[in-house]
Amino acid sequence: MKKKALLVAIAVVMVLTMAMSAVAADSYKWIGQSCFPVKLPVGAYFPMWAEKVEAMSGGRLVIEVHGSGEIVPGPAVFDSVRDGVLDCGQNTPAWQKGQYPAGDLFYTLPAGVTETNDLLVWMYGGEGQALADEMYGDAIKVFPLGLTPPESGIWTTKPVKTLDDIKGLKVRSAGLSMELWQKLGASVVLLPGGEVVPSLRRGVIDGAEFAFPSMDVGLGLHEVCDYLMGPPIHMGSNIFQLVINPAKWEALPDDLKAIVKNAAIAASFEGYSQFYVDSSTAFDQIKEAGVEINKLSKEDQMKALKLSYEILDEKSEEDPMFKKVWESQKQFLESYVDFYNFTKFDK
Repeated sequence: MKKKALLVAIAVVMVLTMAMSAVAADSYKWIGQSCFPVKLPVGAYFPMWAEKVEAMSGGRLVIEVHGSGEIVPGPAVFDSVRDGVLDCGQNTPAWQKGQYPAGDLFYTLPAGVTETNDLLVWMYGGEGQALADEMYGDAIKVFPLGLTPPESGIWTTKPVKTLDDIKGLKVRSAGLSMELWQKLGASVVLLPGGEVVPSLRRGVIDGAEFAFPSMDVGLGLHEVCDYLMGPPIHMGSNIFQLVINPAKWEALPDDLKAIVKNAAIAASFEGYSQFYVDSSTAFDQIKEAGVEINKLSKEDQMKALKLSYEILDEKSEEDPMFKKVWESQKQFLESYVDFYNFTKFDK
């Protein structure tokens, strides 16, 4: 009996060991970083996604979350994920303008060329994701992560009421709007979020566009700028990126791949809704702070739109992938506009 009991005990231990090994083999831990501080709204999408991945996977995939600068500088997130220094991250294509010129088209377009809904439907329902996969190839795996509310506009330390007032200004910007500001006569610099307010205080720059109202208030732009000009001709709203190391992605089973992708969709839409509400409140706070708010005339808005189309067509001549993505977006907008206008109420 003792021998039989011993054999049973050994068998139980072996089964438990095998079960634990199987669980361990099917469990994953990634180290990731956002290109933004995770306490700011734009960076909050990354921990939101990580929390959803862990919950949806029952703890089989856990993401160790870091904010900008904790492991690598924010602009280095893309390269660090590609090279395996990080397993995953949140990125903005603005940092890869030279490497992937067409990346700006997945991020945002200036002067109302696309509104939030346009870019969103093209990205998820049109050719957006397929073209992103084609552009990045085997270098990195990319999904949308972080859809923002409409941006505030341009904050300035000097009065700006017309496009002519932009001439001679030193402006912080990102994405395709850098080319638009230059066409309007401004000099442009790309700065990380943490350097924007100090640069405005020191007079290094005269103005800055950054994000949506709740984000801009969190950054303190209403405390250093007396003027805000809209609508946001530099860009409407943004779609950021979830970037994943290809080897880490391929190591996941199909069900965890689906969770990673769908958690990004859930985080993007929940964050968008919350930050839109927050931005409405923040816009009231901006007005209460005494910031002078101006809106461009329709004539100036149309001028900015025309210049933006010129920029997009010019850049299409310089880069085949840019041309392919822009042609896709133009065709989508043309096929979409009649139904959109028909269903839109005239208010």
